[in-house]
Amino acid sequence: MRRHLPAVLVAGWGVLNGLLLVVLAIYRENTMTYWLWGGVVLVLQLFALAVLVSSRARPDQHVRYRVPDRGAGGVLPGAVGLLLVGLCLVYGRWLLVVAVPLLMLSVALVVRGTTAREK
Repeated sequence: MRRHLPAVLVAGWGVLNGLLLVVLAIYRENTMTYWLWGGVVLVLQLFALAVLVSSRARPDQHVRYRVPDRGAGGVLPGAVGLLLVGLCLVYGRWLLVVAVPLLMLSVALVVRGTTAREK
């Protein structure tokens, strides 16, 4: 599974967008909406397949990057949590149900770290 993960990701993304197109059909949207959504999904899926093929053609160019700071993994959940806290001002306090766990996860990642300790 690990070897074919990029292919599964691209295929899953295409299937998910296909399901979203079906949801649009259930709600009987305008025909132009189908064409626009389907066209954009098709173009992006072709780009994703091109990237997948090019990455398989030259696997010797793959580089593993290490995050220099152990607590850097907490940045993304913290940023999304703060965004949701800001959106609470517009959409209501119910977003705190999602924001607070994300902020707690961010703090845990900063304190504990995301990489193995080096000796």
